Amino acid sequence: MNAHATIDRRKQPSTTTEVMIFGGGACAQKIAANLADHGIEAWLAASEEAPPAAGHHDGIHWLTGTELSTCRGFAGNFELKLKRGNALFRQLVSAIVVAEDDQRTPNYKPYGLPPHSRVMTITSLEAMMHPQASVKDRFDGGARIAFLCGWQNDSHPAIAKRMLDGCRRLQRRSQVATYFLTGNLKVAATGAETMVQAAKRSGTIFLKFTDQFPTIHTLADSRFEIDCLDELTRMPFRFKADWIVVDESIGPGRHLAALVQGLGIERDGIGFAQGDNVRRLSNATNRRGIFVAGGSRGILSDDEQLADADQATLRVLAFLQNRESRALPKVEIQRGRCARCLTCHRLCPHHAIEIGSRISVVTAACQSCGICMAGCPARAIRMEGLQIDADLSRRMQRPAAPADPFEKMPRVVVFGCARSAGQAHALTRLSGNALPGGVQIVEAPCGGTISGSHLLAAFEAGADGVMLCTCHTDNCQSEIGNRVARRRAESARDLLTAAGVERDRLTITSVAANMGSEFHFLIKAFVDQIRAIKDT
Repeated sequence: MNAHATIDRRKQPSTTTEVMIFGGGACAQKIAANLADHGIEAWLAASEEAPPAAGHHDGIHWLTGTELSTCRGFAGNFELKLKRGNALFRQLVSAIVVAEDDQRTPNYKPYGLPPHSRVMTITSLEAMMHPQASVKDRFDGGARIAFLCGWQNDSHPAIAKRMLDGCRRLQRRSQVATYFLTGNLKVAATGAETMVQAAKRSGTIFLKFTDQFPTIHTLADSRFEIDCLDELTRMPFRFKADWIVVDESIGPGRHLAALVQGLGIERDGIGFAQGDNVRRLSNATNRRGIFVAGGSRGILSDDEQLADADQATLRVLAFLQNRESRALPKVEIQRGRCARCLTCHRLCPHHAIEIGSRISVVTAACQSCGICMAGCPARAIRMEGLQIDADLSRRMQRPAAPADPFEKMPRVVVFGCARSAGQAHALTRLSGNALPGGVQIVEAPCGGTISGSHLLAAFEAGADGVMLCTCHTDNCQSEIGNRVARRRAESARDLLTAAGVERDRLTITSVAANMGSEFHFLIKAFVDQIRAIKDT
C-alpha cells in the first residue's frame, strides 16, 4: 500500500487486524516486529523525518514525518486521520499503541555550566563508547573526567545507572582518572549498586554532597577547576578536570501531549501517558484498544523499555483475540427516555458514547463503570444485571421479631466499589472479623455508579448512617469514578444539612482491595460515630 496516498475506508466493514504504533524508537520497532511475527500488520507513525533504524521487516509499514490529526471510532474500529506536511491520510486500524520515545534534556544549568566543548551529556558519552567508536582518540592519556549526577535535584535511577555504567566503562577502556560527584545518588535501578562497587574498584573517586555543592571554574585553557568541601573531614578539596559529563532530565516526548489529547487518553501529573493506576498496569489506558508502552508511559531504561515492548505486544494480541478481559455487563440507553442532553457523553471516561441519530453506548468501548448511568438526569441508562435500588430495598428490610438485637444496632449502609471495598470486605470475612449486625454492604461496579439519589434513598429506607467507600485517588479503574462519587456525596451531605439532618451521618472514605483489617476498623468506627449521634 502506498503510504503517501489518501486512504479512505470508512464505508468498508471492519475486517482489519492492523495496529497503528506511534513512535519510531527501539520500543516501537520491537512491538511492530513482534506483531508482524504473529501475522499482524503494523504501521509505525514516526513524527520525526528519519529512516527506519531497523531496516525493512515484512508486515511493517513506515510513515515517517507523520502526526495524528484526529481519531474517531472505537476499539476494534479506529479511524485515524494522519498528517504529513500538507497531505492527509485516513487509516482504519483495530488497535493503537503509543510508544514514542521520551525527551532527554542536558542538565547544564543545575551545575552552573553553559554548553561547552569539553562538557558532554551522558548520551554523548554513550555514543562515543559505541563498539565502532574509539574513546582513546577523544581523551588524552591521563585525562581527568568528572561525572556530575543529581546535585540540586535527584537524578532518576535510570539516569544514575547510565552515569555509573559510563564511568565504569570509561575507566576500564581508557587510561583516565574518573571522579563521580553526586548528591543523593539513586541506585534503585537493577544492578546500580553493583556498578557503584565496580566503579570504586576500577579507581573512580566518589564525592557525595548534601548541602554545600562544589564550585566549578572554567580555566583559560578551557579545562575546569573544581572546589568542594569534604563533608567527612570538613576540609577543602580542589582538583582539575579535563572533561565534564552531566546527567540528563527525562520528560515526555515533545509530541506526546498533542498525541494523547487527540486519542483521548489520560496523562499523569508529569505528562506521561497513563499514570500509576494499578488497575491499568501495565499497558492499558482509559480507552479499550489503545495501549501505551516504553518512554510514553515513563519507562526510562533501555532494557526495561524493550521488556515493556514484549508486554505491550501480549496485551495487544490478547485484545485482538478477544482475550483481554471477562465479559462485562451491557449498558444501554433507553431511547424513549433519552433527552439528548449529552451528560453521558461528557461524563464517560472511556469515550464510549456515540452521538448519531440517537445517543448510544458502544459496547466495544464501554467498560461498564456506570458513571453515565448514575449521572443521567432522565434515568435513561440501564446496566444489565445491576439493580442497586432493589438490592438496597431488600437489604434494608427489618427482621420480623422486634426483640431481635438487630433493632438495637445503628442501621448503616455501606456503598462500595466491587474492586476495592468489595474485595476488602471479602478479606474481612476470611479473617473472621464480623461486621456489626446493623451494617449492610451494597456493592457497585465503580464508586461512580453510586448517585446522590442512591445515598439519599438509603436514609429514606431507614438507614441511620451511610458510608460511601471508593478506591484511592488515581487507583480507580475508570480514573474519575471515585472523584465523581465524592462530589455527588458532598452534594448529598449539603441536602441532608438543608433538611435538618446531621451531615456526619454520611461519610466518604476510600480503601484498597488488600485493606481487609482497615475496612473492618473504618466501619466499626463509623458505627460508633452514628451511635453517638443517636444518643445525643
